[in-house]
Amino acid sequence: MKRITSEQSRFYVPLDIANDKYALQRAKGFTVTATEDGWEDVTYFGEAILDPTGSVRKPQWVYVLVNKGMPGVCKIGMTTTSVDQRTREINASTGVITPWFSVYKHKCINAKAIEKAVHERLERFGKRVNRKREGFDCTTELAVATIKALAEAYEI
Repeated sequence: MKRITSEQSRFYVPLDIANDKYALQRAKGFTVTATEDGWEDVTYFGEAILDPTGSVRKPQWVYVLVNKGMPGVCKIGMTTTSVDQRTREINASTGVITPWFSVYKHKCINAKAIEKAVHERLERFGKRVNRKREGFDCTTELAVATIKALAEAYEI
């Protein structure tokens, strides 16, 4: 994490450390400003992305996870926080016997639409393991190539 200027902070998203227990883990920078009473306020900032209008937005992610307990299956999902945080949440479930690991993450501003398109494409090819889950019987290479190909349509 690095100290950034107030000018640089315009290109980051402020993090809510009081209400988000993982916020500090996602922090990429911070600013320090003096208060009237002689103290200093520290504001933490997370990674951001520019949308088509040039506005700074919090990035979203479409990711691919693998699990050695399920060879040949890729979990393809999306998150608006971070892939590391989402992976920790998934692995914290009592039903997860062996942990999932992130092998790819695509940074974007429209993860839900990209994830839906990827799921639909892979399902059309008969790769979906269970219609109610995000597991696909495919190689990581196919999962990543599908994300990259379909995400292009949603890029700026």
